[in-house]
Amino acid sequence: MYANSFMTPAAADRPNAGTPWLLGGHMKQDTRRVAERHAHERGQILGIESGVMAIRTEHAYWLIGPGQCLWLPPHILHEARSHGAVSGWSLYAHKARCTTLPDEPFIAGGTRLLTALADRLSRDAYEARWDAHIARLAECFWHEFLAAPRASVSLPFPKSEQLCRVANSLSDNPPDPRAQKDWARLAAMSLRSFVRHFTLETGLPFSVWRQRLRILNAQEKLARGESVASVALDVGYESLGAFATTFHKNTGYRPSDYAKLCRTA
Repeated sequence: MYANSFMTPAAADRPNAGTPWLLGGHMKQDTRRVAERHAHERGQILGIESGVMAIRTEHAYWLIGPGQCLWLPPHILHEARSHGAVSGWSLYAHKARCTTLPDEPFIAGGTRLLTALADRLSRDAYEARWDAHIARLAECFWHEFLAAPRASVSLPFPKSEQLCRVANSLSDNPPDPRAQKDWARLAAMSLRSFVRHFTLETGLPFSVWRQRLRILNAQEKLARGESVASVALDVGYESLGAFATTFHKNTGYRPSDYAKLCRTA
């Protein structure tokens, strides 16, 4: 079994004739940890029970909270980091099983059945324990996962070098107050071209992209136990009410409720 499996990708990448098609691992840690860029031979389904996990691919950023899971296709390069204490599970599906799933990541909501099956398989789906009963549980999990509701709640990154300069600069400092004309200048574009190309490359208007970045950053900080008031200021909101309204619109939670969920889920 592969404990802290998001930190040990090689352990899940050894398909052979005697290996079950689904391998599991359970993780529980009390401190922040980071996994540098890597890829898996198998497709990974990463589920979070408590805390928050951030995943960054070449083209997008994902934040997985309690009760959610993320699909990562085989061979996709990604980085992972937790924010404070986190617990969850990973299941690794042989690439032959992954052809029915998209070749891009997505977040899925965990039903009670899916979560219960994942918890069991994360502890028992490995060579020494694999038998007909575990195989049937794996098939049940797979069908439940395929039917789970999906969401595209990522932060897509632009592809061009000019716009990546802007996205990376804002990622390093989400509350940066510069106006769009200033960001256009950084990208060496006219304001009109900047607005048009940013939307084309990310699928989001620049103002919406920046707002989503700030809310994702706020979620990370709340998961680490920082106060709502300090988080609002740190991500660029002078009004606590405006921050709470925007946070709820983007996540479905009030900031204080989200912080509590990350600690107690």
